[in-house]
Amino acid sequence: MPDKKSITIPVAPKMWKPPDRVYPITPRDNLMRALNHRKPVWMPNLYASSQLYQSAIARDSPIERDRDAEDWFGVKYKYSAAQASNTPQGNALSEITKWEEEVHWEDLSRYDWEADDKRLVRDESLALYMRMSNGPFERLHMIEGFEQALMDIILEPEAVHAFMMRLVDFKIELFNRIRDHVPLDYIIAADDWGTMRAPFFSTKTFEQTILEPTVRFVKAVHDRGTKFIAHCCGKIDPFVPYMVEEIGFDVLEIQSFNDIPGILKKYGDRVTVEYGANAKLTNDPDTTQAQIRSHAREIVDNFGAQAVAGSGVVMHMSSGREDLYYALEEELYEYSKTRYAEV
Repeated sequence: MPDKKSITIPVAPKMWKPPDRVYPITPRDNLMRALNHRKPVWMPNLYASSQLYQSAIARDSPIERDRDAEDWFGVKYKYSAAQASNTPQGNALSEITKWEEEVHWEDLSRYDWEADDKRLVRDESLALYMRMSNGPFERLHMIEGFEQALMDIILEPEAVHAFMMRLVDFKIELFNRIRDHVPLDYIIAADDWGTMRAPFFSTKTFEQTILEPTVRFVKAVHDRGTKFIAHCCGKIDPFVPYMVEEIGFDVLEIQSFNDIPGILKKYGDRVTVEYGANAKLTNDPDTTQAQIRSHAREIVDNFGAQAVAGSGVVMHMSSGREDLYYALEEELYEYSKTRYAEV
C-alpha cells in the first residue's frame, strides 16, 4: 500500500491582511447577525470580522506565550519551541479536597482596569472580542495535573463542583471588570472535554461537576449583552444537547469530526457552528485555486444559511499559502452572498 502524502500544516498559520473590498454592511454587523442566529448577507469570516481585545493586566492565562511563564494561580508554564507555546505544569494544588486552603485567588480590585482598557483603539467596523481561556475543567487539570484531574472529577465530584463554582465566580468578576469599560461583542472561552475518539468523562460526571458552573458563567456573560463562543476540542457529541439546551452557547468552536450536519439540522436556529476549510487542501503545495474555489462552494452548499436553519456556519479561515487563502476567502464571500440573496 503506497504511503500517504505528507502535508506540512503550520502550527500557527500566518494571518493574511483583509482584502480591499467595499461591503454592503460592515463585517461586524454581518457577523453579529450570525451570532444572533439570523441569516447574514454572506458567510462570515469570524476572525477577519473581529478585533481582539487583550488586557495587559489579566493573567488568568499567561500573557507571554513565547517563554516560561506563570499565571495568577501560581501555575508554572514551560515553553516548547516545537509547540510554539508554553504548557502548564500542574504544580499549584496537591489534591482537590484541599482547594480552599491551597488555591490562590487574585484580588482583582487592586488593578486599574479603566486605565488598562483605555489602551484600546477601536475599529467600529469589526466585532470586538476577548479570549477567556482555562474553563472549569481546563483550570482543574492545569492547577493539579491532568491525571489527577481525571481521577478527581470521578472520585471527588462534590469537591470538584465546589471548586468550579468558586472558579466561575472569579471568572465572572474578571469578565465584568473588563466589560465595565470595554463594549465586548463576544468572548471565546475554552474548555476541552474530549480526545479525538471520545469524551474524557461521562455525561453523568459532566452533570455532577462542570454543567452548573458553566451555565452560571454563560448567563453572567449574556446578562451584559455579550455573546459566548465555546471553544471545545475533542469528540464531544454527547455534550451538544447540554451545550445548546441547558448552557445556551451562541457558537460552538468545535472540531469537524463531530456531527456538524446533525447539529445544524437539529439546532441551527439556536446555535451557530464555526467551521474550517480542509487544512490539507489549504496547505498542500499541489492544490490549485480551482480546487480551493470548488471546496468553498461545497461548504456553502452544505452549511450555508440557504441550506440550514438559522445563520449557517461562520468560517475560521487559515492557510499557509497566500494565494489559496485569498481564493478561498473571495469564493466564500461572493458565492455565499449570491446564494443567501436567493433565500
